[in-house]
Amino acid sequence: MLSLMAGQRELYNLLWQVASYSHLMGEEAFAGTPLTAASGSMLIAVLEQPGLTVAEFSRRMPKTQQTLSQVVARLEKLGLIERRLGRGRGVGLYLTEAGQRMAEEAVAREQEVSTRLCELLGAERAGALTELLRESRAILRETRASGRGGPHGGGVGVELSASEPAVGDLEQP
Repeated sequence: MLSLMAGQRELYNLLWQVASYSHLMGEEAFAGTPLTAASGSMLIAVLEQPGLTVAEFSRRMPKTQQTLSQVVARLEKLGLIERRLGRGRGVGLYLTEAGQRMAEEAVAREQEVSTRLCELLGAERAGALTELLRESRAILRETRASGRGGPHGGGVGVELSASEPAVGDLEQP
């Protein structure tokens, strides 16, 4: 029983460590720009889907609307994004001309990180890991959407849809 528990803890810790390393690589890729990895991902999402609302984005990413609104506010101050009345009652996000250029730069920088990860892991291992992560994400999204996501059966107040693509999934190889 103890070894099973240790294995479960190891899975969580390994996922956390790998996420931390990849996050650091992303932040390093955006060094020298006014963007963070998170704001770069937001710009890419708006590039891929102009008019996206913060609520729609929060359903795709395991982040709260409040957290995402802070990223949007920063991008607005930088003159990269603007809000416009959109579909229904929502306010859509759109790139400015400067935002368009920065979003294209963000795509290139994220691709550099992906390429580096593939180089480090090797093509076969990177492909297998990518497929396993996609499957894991779908399972975790479905679990979260059904309200069974937390260790005690509850969600964190973030509504995720297993059927919607995540940011960056729209043009995966």
